[in-house]
Amino acid sequence: MKPDKLTVHEMFERERRYVVPLYQRSYVWTREEQWEPLWEDIQRQAEAALEDPYNQNGKTHFLGAVVLNVNKIVGRSMPRSEIIDGQQRLTTLQILLAALRDYANARSPDGDGPFDRLTKNPVRDETSDERFKVWPTNADRQTFSKVMTAGSPSAIGDQFDRDDTQNTPLKRMAEAYLFFHDAISTYVEAGGSKEEQEDRLHSIAQALRTALQFVVIELEDSDDPQVIFETLNARGQPLLPSDLIRNFIFLQASNQPTLDTDRLYNTYWRDFDDLKLASPDATGEDRFWHVQERQGRLTRPRIDLFIFHYLVMKTEADLAIGRLFREFKDWRDEQSSSIEEFLSELKTYSALFRKLVAPEGNSRLAKLAARLKSLDTSTVYPTLLFLTGLPQSKLSSTDLDRCLTDLESWLVRRFVCQWTNKNYNRFFLGLLVKLKRADEAGEPIADALRAELLRSNEPTAKWPTDQEFKAGWLAKPIYVKSRIDRCAMVLRALEEQLRTTKNEAVSIPTNLTVEHLLPQKGSLEDYPYAETIALLNDETAETARM
Repeated sequence: MKPDKLTVHEMFERERRYVVPLYQRSYVWTREEQWEPLWEDIQRQAEAALEDPYNQNGKTHFLGAVVLNVNKIVGRSMPRSEIIDGQQRLTTLQILLAALRDYANARSPDGDGPFDRLTKNPVRDETSDERFKVWPTNADRQTFSKVMTAGSPSAIGDQFDRDDTQNTPLKRMAEAYLFFHDAISTYVEAGGSKEEQEDRLHSIAQALRTALQFVVIELEDSDDPQVIFETLNARGQPLLPSDLIRNFIFLQASNQPTLDTDRLYNTYWRDFDDLKLASPDATGEDRFWHVQERQGRLTRPRIDLFIFHYLVMKTEADLAIGRLFREFKDWRDEQSSSIEEFLSELKTYSALFRKLVAPEGNSRLAKLAARLKSLDTSTVYPTLLFLTGLPQSKLSSTDLDRCLTDLESWLVRRFVCQWTNKNYNRFFLGLLVKLKRADEAGEPIADALRAELLRSNEPTAKWPTDQEFKAGWLAKPIYVKSRIDRCAMVLRALEEQLRTTKNEAVSIPTNLTVEHLLPQKGSLEDYPYAETIALLNDETAETARM
């Protein structure tokens, strides 16, 4: 590796493109965590430049390290470096420079402004992507292009609804531009006279030219970009396992000349970055796969949970999600399938996983998935991915529904009986292994599943009998011992089952509350019947009335 020191001005004055590989994550920096501290650093150096315009005392401020992989120049193409680490910082600085450029140009609209060459490469084709000094990952390119070419805050407002930019990840770049433009104008216009304001604007330029520095590290041929990337994080934003996995896969793809990485990304991975919700969630997240999903004690982005359950299905191992990337890398290194075959399969299973975490409709799978969310039981997901991923020739729709019904019966009966859910991860992992061996042997999957559910009499694995289920209903107060949404799940299922073709088709709202018809305290003696109840075998007056 070859380290060097460059100021912000030196970094961007060169005719060069800094390209974020498509496999890296989207722009994630935010105002409080990164933009404000960065601007405070810049303003502090600008104020120092007012006192010492040429930085004769030699004071500098370190903005961090940038790791680059310099690409070979082909023909007359623009020199290009891939950003291995530092993409968030370089992208943010380009947005800041665009805001500074537009502010300065608005004050002096005649001729090229002093900051134009820091944000634009000289190219013949003004629509070419090569005009941009920094070129972000695929998911951010359209937004970045709009921000860099808008020209003013009002133009940004025309292209982005400002009310929508605050917490929407895809539009963070627009919000960054507005933040820096406002910060620059506030700083400059704190000067009283026009001359003082020009001095303050010039002081920002001087700080960028002489005081604000990077350590720029260029990789050599013997350096492995993936190994280096795995050891580095962007400022204040630790990488998700799915970020590392994407980087690993697409960096491998980029090293194979016959593969078109852009096509692979657009065909198989783009939805993981771009698939939108109908409306943002409570945190402002509007990307389906980046919504935080709670499963047991874990709260993780859906994409991490999906890859985790997919990997459990493939490895048949009890994995730790905290080691997801390492587990994935070890598994993938042993696979013979091509990168495209793997990505194609991942996309197929992602569509199945969506049906589990965001169930829609009234199919057998949708009903089970909704009830699993109420029961907070996700350890069965790898088994469900395996079952739903089987072709019709191996598991018909009828047999799949039978499997889903049996799994639901096993889970709900144990819930009503209030039997332990400890070791569900081991139980369902064992079930998955049995089903995969049955599939390999050509045995009927539905029969194998039912036989395994019926096999054990152990408290942690038994399927309650009808008598045990009835006893659970009569003796276990579900309302007292369980969450209200689980009681509602049972009542909703009873309501649906009691309907006939003569009933009006009514969709039961998900937000209904559960209310008591009788007080929780007291006994049946407080409400005597006028006549004696005839008792059946094994019944008491209390159980008969229930």
